[in-house]
Amino acid sequence: MVDFQSRDTRRGLGDDDEDEAEEATDTETEERDRESETSPGPDADRTGTDETAGEPAADRMEYAVVTVAAGRTLSEDDAGAAVVEALEGAGEVVATRDLLAPSYDGIQTAIGALVGRDDVDAIVTVGGTGVEPTDVTVDAVGDLLDKYLPGFGELYRALAHDREGTAVVRTRATAGIVDDVPVFCLPGDPAAARTGTEDIVLPEAEVLASQARDTTGEQ
Repeated sequence: MVDFQSRDTRRGLGDDDEDEAEEATDTETEERDRESETSPGPDADRTGTDETAGEPAADRMEYAVVTVAAGRTLSEDDAGAAVVEALEGAGEVVATRDLLAPSYDGIQTAIGALVGRDDVDAIVTVGGTGVEPTDVTVDAVGDLLDKYLPGFGELYRALAHDREGTAVVRTRATAGIVDDVPVFCLPGDPAAARTGTEDIVLPEAEVLASQARDTTGEQ
């Protein structure tokens, strides 16, 4: 999980602070040199380490992926799989993946539980963004939003227009903030879900999560 409060902690140092920081850095360098002499070689057992994209897990976003669909199993969930593949391909973490029936109350309960988890920085839902009677994802999530992000749906439809034409008016793709956690609602088509994840969610989720959790009042 990304530690948003640990970023840029050395900004605004005075001269005395800089000298102390340099001394601390020298000490840390000496300690690393000593540790390297006894560190295991490349063939050592690496169980318990996380080297995706060469970054520790603490520096990567952790996502919950929630597919809303009836009569489907996770193994048949191509749209959810496309989102997971896009996130993990970018070096991010999928902390949990769920499959829900199209139920207003069920979706609200699931989102409410996920935003309270320490290992979830952002949520991506898949499916239920259309206009059919069972398309209730946007309605359920929308009633939970503390802040609505209209630009998400606008940008998604602009990006999808070349592929889908005027059919983009049928999707209510939506995003917003629930209890300081960004929630993105994408269509249930695999290509649409991948487009939204790769072109919008991945570039913006970390910034949105960081700003939503900012306690300094600076945006």
